[in-house]
Amino acid sequence: MKRVDGQNAVITGGASGIGLATARLFLEEGARVTIADINAETLGPAAEDLSGIGPVHAVEADVSKMADGARIVEEADAAHGGIDIVVCAAGIPSRSRLHKLEEDEWDRIIGVNLKGIYTVVKAAVPKLKARGGGAIVTIGSEMGFVADREAPAYNASKGGVIMFTKALALDLIADNIRVNSLCPGITQTGLLEQELQISEDPAATREEFANWAPIGRTAEAREQAYGVLFLASREASFAVGATLLLDGGFTAR
Repeated sequence: MKRVDGQNAVITGGASGIGLATARLFLEEGARVTIADINAETLGPAAEDLSGIGPVHAVEADVSKMADGARIVEEADAAHGGIDIVVCAAGIPSRSRLHKLEEDEWDRIIGVNLKGIYTVVKAAVPKLKARGGGAIVTIGSEMGFVADREAPAYNASKGGVIMFTKALALDLIADNIRVNSLCPGITQTGLLEQELQISEDPAATREEFANWAPIGRTAEAREQAYGVLFLASREASFAVGATLLLDGGFTAR
């Protein structure tokens, strides 16, 4: 049996990176999928590509806005007749030390990476309850465990994701809704390329990233998507408030 066969999933940040890889894997495993993304240029082609695998609905939205979070959920519910799984994969990078970290960047990082989970989950919980339960998977980071002086806003956002996940897990398990977090290490995605571009020294940062994890390479997005699939599936039935670190050994040191 396919691992999420017949289930309806909502995936934010679904037009690229780990979100897109997760959408593809979920469709292969029998789910119906709604992908949401702020980037219309990538959202359309992603949805068209995914539609060759299975049922997919696309929503252009900014998860940092409460109304957009609710709209994602309502459109997903209408498109597929319910919601069983929510994956919060929308995220943006920050490579600004404190002396260069301006208020608008701080607000945007926290707004997308942390508040963006709140806006979607708050709207989705009644839909999950109506189905008798379900699964929520947030995307944290190894940077929720280990600090980087170059990324205090990102550290704060991902540390918040981990604790928010745990609080939600305790709150929602009584309604048969499991909440867990995948915490990726360095992964080859558009987000990683953005980090390189906005760093003070892109060449030095690229070299740093190449030697980042003890495994000696960056992850592929699909490797992370398998972790999301596990947490969302029945195989993780005893996982509540867990953080699954797929970081190539970075935090083991």
